[in-house]
Amino acid sequence: MRRFDFTIRLVSAFGVLAILIMSQGLLNRHIATEAEQQVIRGRYAGDLLSGLLELSATKQRLRAWSLRTLIGAEHAPGDGEILRAHLAATIEQLQRISKETHEFDHLAGAPIDDDDARDEALQLLSGSVIALKPAIEDIKSHVGAEDARTAWASIETVFDQGAGRDLREVLNSTIAKERSQLSIKRANADAALLQLNRVLAVMTFITALIGMGLAYVIAEAIRRPLQQMSEGAKAYESGQLEHRIPVTTTDEFGRFATSINRMASELLLRRNEEANHRIVLEQQVRERTSALEDALSRLRASEGRRRSLLADISHELRTPTTAIRGEAEIALRGQKADDDYRASLGRIGQAASQMGGLIDDLLMMSRSEDETLALNTEPIDIASPLEEALLSAAALANQRSITITTDIEDTETIVTGDALRLRQVIAILLDNAIRYSPHNGHVEVSSRVIENTWRLVVQDHGIGIEADALPHVFERNFRSKNARLHRPEGTGLGLSIARHLATAHDGTITLSSDSEQGTRAMFRLPLLEDRTVPEPVVETTH
Repeated sequence: MRRFDFTIRLVSAFGVLAILIMSQGLLNRHIATEAEQQVIRGRYAGDLLSGLLELSATKQRLRAWSLRTLIGAEHAPGDGEILRAHLAATIEQLQRISKETHEFDHLAGAPIDDDDARDEALQLLSGSVIALKPAIEDIKSHVGAEDARTAWASIETVFDQGAGRDLREVLNSTIAKERSQLSIKRANADAALLQLNRVLAVMTFITALIGMGLAYVIAEAIRRPLQQMSEGAKAYESGQLEHRIPVTTTDEFGRFATSINRMASELLLRRNEEANHRIVLEQQVRERTSALEDALSRLRASEGRRRSLLADISHELRTPTTAIRGEAEIALRGQKADDDYRASLGRIGQAASQMGGLIDDLLMMSRSEDETLALNTEPIDIASPLEEALLSAAALANQRSITITTDIEDTETIVTGDALRLRQVIAILLDNAIRYSPHNGHVEVSSRVIENTWRLVVQDHGIGIEADALPHVFERNFRSKNARLHRPEGTGLGLSIARHLATAHDGTITLSSDSEQGTRAMFRLPLLEDRTVPEPVVETTH
């Protein structure tokens, strides 16, 4: 039975409601039956009253016909018998109705004294009607005044007397009783109907209250577990498998909630197991992906270094190659003294040495992403790298008909650094000034020592650098719009390498430009007095 606890309660509630409705129906039926009996009894009383009134009226018409016949007034000879026959039929009908009324009252348990009196009155009236037949036949033989009075007195006795009683009084009394019965039955019927309406209204109100109470109780009994299950379903739908539906009853809802909770626990266990497997698989995938990404990164880095190496080689080797070619062309022109040839060959050797150094640097830069450079630092006079760079730049300047003017201090300026690297920095600045100057232009080179700092200024009067491009000129592979238009074959690596080398010597390079006056490059290096270098070392900078 515990498997259907809620169903049993639901059926019991509806059973109570059904019993209440049936009780209301039975009570209504009882009151309606009583009202129906009163209505039927009132109908009998009404029929009797109508018959008695018809009997009285017919008797009066027969009396009037008899009087007209006796006095010789105008009359229809056959009307007397017709009226008498109508009286007889009316009395017969009244006796039948009276008999039915008597039986109805007997079955209903009502008093039957009035029914007996009515039957007795109808019996007297029936006898009077039978006695009227010979009296009516005898009326026609009385034609004189005396005979008419004698005949009327005889007929009047038949009309009004029967068994020693006054028939008029009997008829009037019977009519009064039936009229009273009719009023009483109608009042009883109205009272019964009123009672039926009241009882119906009260019982309907009570039934409605009980029905609403049962409905509320049932709705609450259903709503709460359904709401809890709905909340549980929404929680499970959103993935909250740890949610549990409260089990507050032991009926069908409670057992269903228990089953749902058990299912959720099983699903949670399976999900956790799946999550653990997924974590393991994701870890394995991450490891494999990381290994592949590392391999791909190494491959891309290798490819990047290869391309960067090619770009740097093509750019950096151009300057010493140009110098070698220029010196060779100068050496081949005309007749020169041996010293001139030796100087040219010396400069060619220096350019070749510079080219070899560049090749070593580019190869070293291609070995890692950090672009490490080896510096052989030692105290040097900065004038030597400057002069070598100027001599190398002279060949390119001659090719482009560029005039280089110098304003260099003759005093010894000692710095700590790598002469070859510093020469490379100065050569890059001179190379850019020459290449971005117009033909037959000029480049101004000056150097000063200001506040323990050696400053080199290279001023050209070329195309200049746009204001929005100036912050990016030291970025690798960056070239401004004017630079690309003036010299399409450039790679944008020179200033990046120059700044890198300057920073490695604790120096700085700054650029300022005006589209009408060209570009001004300033290279600053600290003097030896501000640095402590006990012996030449090899530094690695980035």
